[in-house]
Formats: sequence, C-alpha cells, structure tokens
Amino acid sequence: MNTQLMNENNSHVSRRNFLKGSAAVTTVGSLAGCVLLEGDFGTEEIDGIPDEPFRIVQLLFESGPPAFYGEEARNASEMLVEQINDDGGLIGEREIEVVDRLDEDAGPDSLISDVQAMAQEGEVDMIMGIVSSAHSLAVAPAADDQQLPFLVTMPGTYQLFEENPEMDHVVRTAGTNAAGAVGAVRMVEQMDDVETVITVDPDYAWGHDHQEMFTAGLDAVGADVEVVESRYPELGETDYSAHVSAIADESPDLLFSSLWGGDISTFVSQGVAGGLFEAVDEALLIGDTGAPLLDSLGADMPENVWLGGRGGYQPNYRYDEDEAHREFVDEYYERYDQLPGWGAYHEWMGFEALQEGVERAVQIIGDWPTGEQLMASMNNIAFEAPHGQHTMHGPQAVAPAVFGRPTDDHDLPVDHPLLGEFEFIEAAEVNPPEGVLTMDWVDEIEPMTG
Repeated sequence: MNTQLMNENNSHVSRRNFLKGSAAVTTVGSLAGCVLLEGDFGTEEIDGIPDEPFRIVQLLFESGPPAFYGEEARNASEMLVEQINDDGGLIGEREIEVVDRLDEDAGPDSLISDVQAMAQEGEVDMIMGIVSSAHSLAVAPAADDQQLPFLVTMPGTYQLFEENPEMDHVVRTAGTNAAGAVGAVRMVEQMDDVETVITVDPDYAWGHDHQEMFTAGLDAVGADVEVVESRYPELGETDYSAHVSAIADESPDLLFSSLWGGDISTFVSQGVAGGLFEAVDEALLIGDTGAPLLDSLGADMPENVWLGGRGGYQPNYRYDEDEAHREFVDEYYERYDQLPGWGAYHEWMGFEALQEGVERAVQIIGDWPTGEQLMASMNNIAFEAPHGQHTMHGPQAVAPAVFGRPTDDHDLPVDHPLLGEFEFIEAAEVNPPEGVLTMDWVDEIEPMTG
C-alpha cells in the first residue's frame, strides 16, 4: 500500500488531512492523475468520502463442481474485509460491505439479468469475483454496458480484453492463461530427453486454448517435441479410465494438462491407480493447482509432476521471505483449518488492487472517485504479491509462471505434501507485450534466454 497515506505510527490519516495532502503526488501519480482528471467521465462527481459502506456483490460458484473455488474466495473475502474494516475501511475512512453473493451455477443469462437489475437499482458500488472464463466473457461486457464496475479476480481467458478492448468499467487482477500455457513451454525448454508429449485438456474453450498455446509455443521456440495425441475429456468427467489407459499405452515422455478443479483431482487419482504416472517420465499440470489438490490426494500425489501456472499462489512459496504472504497464510489457516488455494489468492489480489486504486484515486482527485474513475485508477498499478510485484498492464494483470514439485519437506502445519523445488519464470517470458494479441505473440515467441 502507499505509505505516503500513513503517518509514522502507521495509523490512517484523517479525511481532512488526506484530502489536503492529495496535491502532493509523485510524478507517476501526476501522470495517472491526468488520465483520471481529463478523461471523459461525464458530469457525475462525489463530494468527499461517502459515509455509507462501499457495497460489493460477489459472483462465485456456491454449488456445482467448481464450488470449492467459490468457498476459497468467500473465505478470503470475509477475512480480508474484516481486516480492512478493522483498520477503518478503504483509506481508513469507508468500510466495505459484501451485500450479496450470486451463484455462478445459475448460468450466464441469469448473471447478466442480475447485473442489469443491480445497475438499474443503483445500490451496488462494484461487482467482484467470478470463476468461469466463459461466464466472464458474457458478464463483463454486460457490466460495462451498464457502467457497473466489475473487478474480475479469477478467470484467465486471454480473450477477455482482446475481444472487448473498449471496456472501461472492467479490471482483471488475475493473469491470463498465457502465463500457464507458455510457462509450460518454458519448462519444456529446460527439460532433457523430452521427445513426445500427450495433452489432456477439458473439452471447451479453456482447454482448447491451452492446448493451442502450448503446442504453438513449442513450435515457435523450436522444441524438438512431437505432440503425439491431444485428448479432450468432457468437463466434469468422472471416469478417466479410457484416457488413463490410452496415455499409459502410448507412454509419452511428457504429459501436459490444463484440467482444473475437481477434474484434475479425479484424473490424477485415477491416473495413479491406473499406473499412468509410472508410464510417463514427467507431467506438467497447470490447471490452477495448489494446496487443495495436494490435500485431496495426500500420499497418492505422484512425485514426477510439476504443478503450477499463473502466479506464485502456493502457501509455502516465499513464505519465510514475504511477511504479508506469511500473515495471509497463517490467518487463513487459523480461521479455516486449511491452507489457502487459488480462489483465495486471486481474491486477495483483487482486494489489494481495490485498496491501491482507491488510495491512488482519492490522492489525485481529492474526493471519492466515481465508478469509472475508480476502475481507471486500478489501471497500470503494481503491488506486492506472493510472487513479488504484481503488475497491471492497463486493466489486465500480468503474472509470472511458478511451478513446483510435490514434497513432504515443508514446515507448514499440514500432513499432506506441498510444493518445493520452485521454478520461477518472469512475467515478460510468459505474457505478450502490452497491445500485442496473445496468439500473434505465441506464434512468434523466442526461446527463453539465460
């Protein structure tokens, strides 16, 4: 957070002193201020800091197979909102209230109707969250059409802003799926004796996009690797035996998969039982894998796999070095008797961006920002994350890729494996430059240097 907004005793400045000090901005802040003050934001203005809470509606799965992601996000948001409000709220002056949570399992049509109703009623300051990439592609443009600020925290589809480049009421703090897929390419570049690979991805856009990016990236970097087969199980598949047997019979050097949620847990569990991980030399599993997967599999988790993808969202990653991360993990574990997973981490990054954006906007404007000004203030910011600095390119976060091996050699108070032997791949190696379309970049990426 911006330490200019705190006094030496780390207490929040008063509203009067905060607004008086808003003229003393840095050069970067001044440039950002030009955007906020000169943008065409209409005639709406907000005088001072509103007394009523900042009202958020969360979109997340509360039922269906991805509901555990929703549970993680809900847990994290409850914890973080309480912590922020204990410090007085946003900029120490305005508390946050999560006024409702909408179940994504209702489907995109229902969510769009809810968004339109919220916008017409005018009782919500922001919608936040969402898990499904497909849902985000439907809901985000609808929220933008209604001029309802939408802070997208979890889905990774690279198409969100590439298909909707004019959205100015939407910000996404999650990195795109390019970081995971191209991160896997970078991992293959460092592997010896990988000549054959089989890909296993869910049979919808998320899976096909990962397969396309991964295979195109391998071609672009000149990897001497043959993709001998690409398999596409149905989303929510419960019986992977045919896939397990076919892959084991082929015995590729590498298995790549973007299966996620309950699907990856079921696939790995059935793969262990079917001898899959004895038949392949290595596996790269990038479907937002973290502590919950390792917890669910326990001692059955094979050792010859790399888990990870977009962001360093593993509880023991830089745990000792990063005080904020350590406090997040410890508090989450104390409250919920489990370690945070990807849903929790993504929600944390959303609240970090919200706090940073509000502070930046009020410092520049001198009053509370309108919805559009608030979203603009979250463009092109950076804040600390478990993997180091989390950077926004415009309204879109760029994340590094972090992978690790399952290991029981850790100091956290759980009796299941976590990840170790971490491999960090910087964001510039796994994301396109700002303004370049993802697949155009993937088709032309250069081999990793160093």
